Parts: sequence; C-alpha cells; structure tokens
Amino acid sequence: MKTHVMILLLGIVVIWVAVEGSLGPGIQSRCKCIRTTSVFIHPRRYRHIDVFPRNLYCRRMEIIITLKNKKVVCINPVTPWVKKIVVILSKQRQNVP
Repeated sequence: MKTHVMILLLGIVVIWVAVEGSLGPGIQSRCKCIRTTSVFIHPRRYRHIDVFPRNLYCRRMEIIITLKNKKVVCINPVTPWVKKIVVILSKQRQNVP
C-alpha cells in the first residue's frame, strides 16, 4: 500500500514539473516568448527593454519590450530594426562606467 502512495505522489510531482516547467525557485526550463512580432514599435512607446541571451533553457535570444501602457511584447531579434536597437543598447552599456 505504501509503495502505491509513493508512486502516485511521485507521478503527481513529475506531471506538475512538466506542466509548470519549473525546476526550482527562479529557474525556468523554457523560453519566455511563445510568439514574436516583427512589427515596428516606435521607441517613444517603450518603458523598458529586456534582452535575454541564449542559455541552457532557451536556444534563442529573446527581446521583450514593456510598453508605456504596460503591455508586454516579444519581438523577433533577427528583424533589421531590432538589430539596430540591440546595437544601440550595447553601445550605451559600453559607455556606462
């Protein structure tokens, strides 16, 4: 009886980890962006930009823009206008002491 309960609990934990994608506090086992857009978004509408490089859990670079209206948009990092923004951001970071 005890082994059946343990197997059931182990199964529940495995399913929960698979559905949640969580391997521990703060660790995600998947990419943040499901869909991306290539539509131009004017920089005046940006509140914040997050750039996430490739890592162990996501094979692609992800760029997430939070707009002033608090909407969050994932953008395609290979789009020409996005590449220009990434270059500008990297230059600004190099100039910061």
